[in-house]
Amino acid sequence: MSRLDVRCEVDLPVNILIDNNGGKGITEKRSRFTSLSLSGGFINFPAPPAENKIIGLKYDLPRHGEFEILGQIVRTEEQGIATRFYNLNRDAKIKLWDYIRDNIRDDLSCPYCGKKNNQKLRKCDRCGWSLNFYSQDYIIEHEKESFHKRLLQKSKDFSIEDIYKILNYIDVEIIKIGKNLDINEEFVGSSESILNVFSMIRKVAPTDIPVLITGESGTGKELTATAIHERSPRRNKPFVPINCAAIPENLLEAELFGYTKGSFTGAHTDKIGKFEYADGGTIFLDEIGELPVNLQSKLLRFLEDNILEKIGANGGKKVDVRLIAATNTDLKSAIAKGLFRKDLFYRLDAFNIALPPVRERGEDRVILARYFLNKFSREMNLSRSFTSEAIETIRNYDWPGNVREIINKVRRAVVMSKGPDITPAELDINIPPMEMEGVKSLKEVRCTIEKQKLIEAMKHCNSNISKVARVLGISRPSVYSLRRKYNI
Repeated sequence: MSRLDVRCEVDLPVNILIDNNGGKGITEKRSRFTSLSLSGGFINFPAPPAENKIIGLKYDLPRHGEFEILGQIVRTEEQGIATRFYNLNRDAKIKLWDYIRDNIRDDLSCPYCGKKNNQKLRKCDRCGWSLNFYSQDYIIEHEKESFHKRLLQKSKDFSIEDIYKILNYIDVEIIKIGKNLDINEEFVGSSESILNVFSMIRKVAPTDIPVLITGESGTGKELTATAIHERSPRRNKPFVPINCAAIPENLLEAELFGYTKGSFTGAHTDKIGKFEYADGGTIFLDEIGELPVNLQSKLLRFLEDNILEKIGANGGKKVDVRLIAATNTDLKSAIAKGLFRKDLFYRLDAFNIALPPVRERGEDRVILARYFLNKFSREMNLSRSFTSEAIETIRNYDWPGNVREIINKVRRAVVMSKGPDITPAELDINIPPMEMEGVKSLKEVRCTIEKQKLIEAMKHCNSNISKVARVLGISRPSVYSLRRKYNI
């Protein structure tokens, strides 16, 4: 097997610092590196006591200055000790590489696998390593390739559970899925449909045009509205959400537009409505399809001139509000039934963002589940991961409650789990069995098709058995056999 780093023979002085008494006593010894690589070196020095696996290394690289790093003793031999470097930063690594490159033997051999070559190669045809050492980007490309090869070696011993734990860590701590997209944290995923949503949010956010967000319950309509507001010039002004379905019809007008003192029984003082409170910012009307028809007319008038008319007021007040609306119903069907104004629909539908349900987002359902598993585990100071069976259950479940259901199921599983591994039972997911009524067996399907094709061939060939056999690609006795079988 080839090496993972270029090693070169050197004669480089090094000072070794050994902890003799738990940090209370440090002994400094002088020795020499006899070989060096980017990841470590071999030192002509007798092995210290077994408990001193970590040693300090101070050495002076010609033309590059003095370095002080930590080394771990990974192997001892008669000639000395092999050490792995610990805290080598990028600047020190580049300088070390310059020194190693200048000391590589110029005998055309591959320093990774040792293959003898007759000419200078840019890439070893045995081990595949790049040999273009004087390329400006060599060290960067080498580190990538070295990482991949190290990971490949290590992963040979991984169980499927180990792999899922690593994926959990990579998703959240390294890749930071969702966060690196500059979108609210619940917007997690990498499917084409959700990435398209992210793109539309970025495009419409800097504008002032109304936005209509559509999608099933639990797909993140309010989060989408929040993301638009936070990326708009209005971000420092109020974001006012209101659910049109959650407020009784007789109170909704007052809640939205406000009222003046004495305008009706119980109106003892003036009240500021949500639109006035949101002046300069954004108002989010969720479940806009539930807005009563009489209020639809008043909302349409407001959208046309931005003049706010309180209940009981003699005049209006101009306010500057951006409107974002959302619905989980089909507004066009509501228009056909006379439940929603067509003119209001087209004012709201200036820019439409359709949120995809989780079942249409492919592998995002697994990414979402992993994301929330790690989030809730950290909040509860626990270490949890999904079993392979749980991953398959997550992947095969339709998630009718969408992201909200994933959040609830995963949070419950973290609380209810008895150990570090979360199983399908702890997720409390019941995948209904396939409805078998009316489903034919393969044998029944085959017989149906076989009989139909025989009837078609007999008709086409005027019942000439020889022609039927040629058309179907079978023998004449087989034709007779099929006729008897299907009573044709």
